[in-house]
Amino acid sequence: MESYFFVPGTRLHKIKDVIKLGVSEIIIDLEDAVKFSERLVLLEELIKDESLKQFYVRVPLYDDKEKLDLTLLNKLILSGFSKFIFPKIENKKDFKKIIKDLNSNQIQIILLIETSNLFIDVKDILFKYKDFFTGISIGSHDLMGEIGGVHDLQNLEFLRQQLLLYARSIDVLAIDIASMELKNESEFKNEILDGVRKGYDAKFYIHPWQISMLKELNLYSEKEFLWARKIKEELNKVLNEKEFSPTVIDGQIIERPHLKKMNKILRYYESK
Repeated sequence: MESYFFVPGTRLHKIKDVIKLGVSEIIIDLEDAVKFSERLVLLEELIKDESLKQFYVRVPLYDDKEKLDLTLLNKLILSGFSKFIFPKIENKKDFKKIIKDLNSNQIQIILLIETSNLFIDVKDILFKYKDFFTGISIGSHDLMGEIGGVHDLQNLEFLRQQLLLYARSIDVLAIDIASMELKNESEFKNEILDGVRKGYDAKFYIHPWQISMLKELNLYSEKEFLWARKIKEELNKVLNEKEFSPTVIDGQIIERPHLKKMNKILRYYESK
């Protein structure tokens, strides 16, 4: 499972330390993590540093009166940034206007679903604009705040399962929710493992402690690793995955759909 780590725009000096954590992607947060009055100053800092253009930016898309404002987004695009997290979009009408008014069609978007209207509209958005997306996720704290429910895995079950189906339908990354937990080890580890078992490709992280908890976990057991390796040995006997025919391994029938899980498990152990 990949790790997508948020760094507040006010703490750009910490990026070198975050890189040392070995995270998969860094997201510079200009939205929830900074004051509205700080955004333009921080934007100028970003633009001056060429090395930051490799990272995602969570970029505000609305002004202080909650009207669409693409000033920051277009300045970043014109400065060479191309990877963005789109937060707090209200509905597909707003998304359509954002795409229409972009200064580029060569950008990569992770869509963060944080409103109920967008959750209802998201299927239409994903299929119509799928070439723009690299991933989707749920901004679960904002969404549950709007709904008025308690933020826990039980209440988020339906939303997280639905998002997985949306991600698979257009073949982009399904990125699991960010957690505010910084103390309860068992609770946080359970959240990570729950995402892995559901089939998520990645998870959002906000603090080095959370990455340390991730590193303490074995996301897949030794039994699962041996299972995957045996399948790989059988796969190596044929030309490619399309030539893989059903076979029995440890009393279980293995077919081509199992190869995706096999690859995920082997990639995980290769990266450890």
